[in-house]
Amino acid sequence: MAVKQVVMCGVDIEDKPGSLHRFLSQCSLSGVDFLCFAAYSCGNNRGRVFVSVKDPKIFEAFAKEAKLKITPAAGFIISDRDRLGAAADVIKDLAENSIRGLAGTAVVYDGLYQMLVVVDAKDASLAEKVLSQK
Repeated sequence: MAVKQVVMCGVDIEDKPGSLHRFLSQCSLSGVDFLCFAAYSCGNNRGRVFVSVKDPKIFEAFAKEAKLKITPAAGFIISDRDRLGAAADVIKDLAENSIRGLAGTAVVYDGLYQMLVVVDAKDASLAEKVLSQK
């Protein structure tokens, strides 16, 4: 299993049709290039996007200009051969170490899976240790 830690941050957005598109388009127009992102609805017309960007300074400038509050987080991109229960095993290892996943997404292609797990920035070191032991 390969594990890569990436710096991530969370941003709250409106949860209405087109909100994610607007956010991503505004980022693109500002020169923000993503490594990865995960987005979801929080209810009450609020959504949350966790992003990892290739140049944090460009994203920070964009966030400041757009008056967005960013919350630090840590992401882990996990790659391995696909098998039944792979994602559950990763999440179980984190949970057994009292690490709460804030977001996650995965894709399987050509017999391999790629999984993104986002955790609170304060849990980054422990999460890296736990995931690296696999």
